[in-house]
Parts: sequence; structure tokens; C-alpha cells
Amino acid sequence: MTRISSLIALFLPVVLLLGIGPSLSAPNKHRLIVFTDMSNEPDDSQTLVRLLMYANEVDIEGLIASTGVWLKKGPRADLIRERVQAYGKVRPNLLKHASGWPTEEYLLSVIGAGPDGYGMEAVGDGKSTTGSDLIIAAVEKDDPRPVHIAINCGSNTLAQAILDYRRNHTQEEVKAFLNKIRVYDDAGQDPAGAWFANQYPDFPWYRSTKQVFAFMGAHRKFLGPKVTLPDEQTWVETHIRKNHGPLGALYPQRIMLGKLEPMEGGGTSTWIGLVNHGLYNPDKLHWGGWGGRFRTLKTQNAPSYTTQVSKDETQYFPYAMYTEAADSWVSNVPTYEGTTNYQNDELAAIWRWRESHTNEFKARMDWCVKEFGEANHNPIAAVKGDTTDAFVMVQKAPGQVMEMDAFASRDPDGDALDYRWFYYPEAGSYAGTVTLQNAGTSKARFTVPNDALNKQIHIILEVRDRNEIVNLFDFRRVVIDVRANPVTALKSEPKGVRGIEAGGLSQGYDVQGREAGGKHTPYFFTPRFSP
Repeated sequence: MTRISSLIALFLPVVLLLGIGPSLSAPNKHRLIVFTDMSNEPDDSQTLVRLLMYANEVDIEGLIASTGVWLKKGPRADLIRERVQAYGKVRPNLLKHASGWPTEEYLLSVIGAGPDGYGMEAVGDGKSTTGSDLIIAAVEKDDPRPVHIAINCGSNTLAQAILDYRRNHTQEEVKAFLNKIRVYDDAGQDPAGAWFANQYPDFPWYRSTKQVFAFMGAHRKFLGPKVTLPDEQTWVETHIRKNHGPLGALYPQRIMLGKLEPMEGGGTSTWIGLVNHGLYNPDKLHWGGWGGRFRTLKTQNAPSYTTQVSKDETQYFPYAMYTEAADSWVSNVPTYEGTTNYQNDELAAIWRWRESHTNEFKARMDWCVKEFGEANHNPIAAVKGDTTDAFVMVQKAPGQVMEMDAFASRDPDGDALDYRWFYYPEAGSYAGTVTLQNAGTSKARFTVPNDALNKQIHIILEVRDRNEIVNLFDFRRVVIDVRANPVTALKSEPKGVRGIEAGGLSQGYDVQGREAGGKHTPYFFTPRFSP
């Protein structure tokens, strides 16, 4: 949950009591377009329901029905409309809990469809679609923020948009267009992604073929931690489908070939990191977060999840994409595999966050039907008094003590809070041992290792509330760059990348996304490649 939404939740009962309508909205939301092949299986229907339950945390600029290897013809935009209309019925109650929920009418206006055919055979001159037009309109909008495209089917709608745009624009204009796009590809469901990566070899295309399925455990080999008790199907009926309004009723049980399967195949992982601002950096996916974690180097000819698409992609060799990275992690809840200790495991990089996002989904579904005082809301994690969603950037020298303080964290429902600071070695460049003292309290510290010079260390703050309905989490990320001569008062840099001057939070702290004096700035991004 974004920090501003939690702050609004803290004061919302007073606002409503005074008869004042909520007017604030979350700053620096990420822009999002989602491709979906709804109708071929329950996964994408589940994913869209969950997405709409986060519609206040991102700027949804496209919901595009598309084809893919499991739906080669007949994209179903009508199914998107059905769920958006159900969302419209619960929106008045959602506004009792947080601001920023888009209207039903707006979301209906950004629904489109891609080609009525599979792969690159359905793409070409004169084959523009409402979906490809939506993409171009979003990227051309006078908005400096990049457009995140979550592809949960085939990629040919994006390929059509690129072909249409470059037909009438200069190379420099195409370069600027592509620099505003971010892609997270679920499994490679047609060869258009390989075509794209071949055409633009420097483009940062991210493809997941394992972690997307491990998000909630789509198949028996991807199960992971047990967080939906007593079992997934009962949990879904109790907390999502029944007595939670018309949108929850459209969340299907996952029945595949007549067999009841684990919930959500993973399309959610392509976008859910974007709603967890304090943890996840979509321009640095090697940092990890709710959407999993990726490698820092590309994989040559990264294959699709399916044999058929991988074979189709050979015609576009060579190409390269970013693929998943592994984490080592010890689960604090039982797992389906029987072990709680995962070492160098690609699935652990997404399993480690399951409890937090699953609990939050449950709480948000309550918002559809319950009053503010009857539901739970996320705590607000603070570092050194800062309650924004910003990453805290620090420079320290080897041997210096790093002190971290979450004393200003609070809960909008008045719940007691538990604290956990942990070292995330895979996210940084330092692979040695970091020993945290008082890691289970609001104030933790550690001594920067002597062998960490010119390395980066990531520490995560996890704040968890104690609520009988469900325990909710909030996260902050502290990034320590180890330098021989650390800067103790970072100055503002161009375009709002660096943020707190001396006299701000604390000497040596720098919060991304804030100007000097603490004012939020528009989302900043760096041009990433030349076509």
C-alpha cells in the first residue's frame, strides 16, 4: 500500500465525519497497461480481480484483451468489461477506506483488444487494433513517467504498436518512444517478444518462466509457503468469492481440465510489484520485491515456457532477455515442500513475499463490503522519521556503524506493530555477512564490513501490525553504498533523482523521488538504450 493511501486511511474517518469527500491521491503512481488472454483458463480472471482491487495504487491506462499460445483466436474484451462493471458497484465502499479509485467509466474507456490471431502472422500493415492504438496514445501522452506493460498472454499487440509508430516517425522519435516503455513478460506466450528483442537488442525485456507460476503456486511443482489456510479453495470461498460483493464473486476457482488446482498462475506478478513502492524498484528488478527478482545480465535466446513458442522463436535468433534470479531464504511459515530453508532457489525470490501480499488481498476484499472500523489497513513504515514510500540511500565507510530507526512508524487502526530488519544480500553487490543488532526492534544497527568497499548493501524494514482480522505489512528499503570517503550531506541532483539536502531527514540520508525540502517530484527515469 502506498504511504499516502495509508495516511489518508488514518484520517479518513474524520474526513467522512465532517462530510468532506476524499480529495488526495497517491503521488508518483506507476502507469500500467495489462495484456490478458481471459477465457482460456481461470488465471487471468483471478489476476484482473486482484488488479482492480489495487486500482487506486497505479494509473491503469490500458486493459487489453489479446491472444497467445493458449488462446490463438478471439480475444475477449467483454470479460474485462464485466469485471470493471462489478468494480464500479463496490467502488463507493472502497472510497471509505482509501482515495484514488478511478471511476468505472474511466476504466471502461481504456479497454481494448489486440489482433484476432496468433503471433507475428496477425501483425502488419493495416492491422492496427484498439489495443495497439491505446499503447501509442499512452506512450505519446505528455507525461514523463514510463508506461509499464504487463504481458500475461502473447506480445503481438505491442509488436503492432511498434510497427505502426515507427512507420511514421524518425529513428530519434522511435528511440524516445521505446525509452518510455517497460515490459514484464509472463512466460513468453507467442514469438512476438523474441521478434521485439531481436529488433531492439538493447531493450530491457524481462521474461519470467518460473516465478510467475510460483506467485501463488500454479502447478504442483511451484507450491511454496502455506499462507491460505485451511486450504486454498476454502480460503478463496471465504475471503474472496462469498460475501465480498460482485467483484469477488467473479474471482473463479482454478479448475483445469476438470481438476481443482492452486490459485493464480502468476499474471499478478507482472504488475503487483508496482503497488509496493517502498520495496520494489521497477527500473532495478535485480533488487527484488513482490514481483520477484531478475538477473543483471541478459540470457541469450531466453526460451518461452512452452516448447511450441520456443520453437517458433528460433526464427528470431539471436535475441536476449533478462530472466529470473535466485534467492536464499528461510520461510517462517510451513511449506508444501516440507522444507523451510531454500538455498539459491529461483522460486524463493517470489515465495518470500507471499504472506504479505496474500494478507493484503484478503484485507482489501473486506473493503468492498465493510466500514472503515470493521476492516484492517496497512501500517506505515518510517525510516528516520520519513513516512514516504522513498528508498533511503546512504553512504558509509567500512567500519562505520549504520544506525536505523523506525520509531515514527504507525498504524491507521491503532494496532501494535512488530518490526523486522533484514539483510537482503542478493539485491546488492556485497555478498558477505552483515550482522544486524536488535533486528526485531524499531531501532537496529550494524557495522559496515571492512571488505565491503565500493559495494552496495540492502537492508529491508518490515513493519507488521497485530490485528485479529489479518496481519498487514509495510516495507522500506535502505540502500548503503560503501565508499572510502562517504558523502555526509547529499545535494539535489538533476531531475529529482537525489532528494534530501543537509537539514532534511538526517545527514547522509537521501530519499529518491523527493526534491530538497521533501516535495514529491514526478517519477524519474533514465533513457535506457538506443535503437
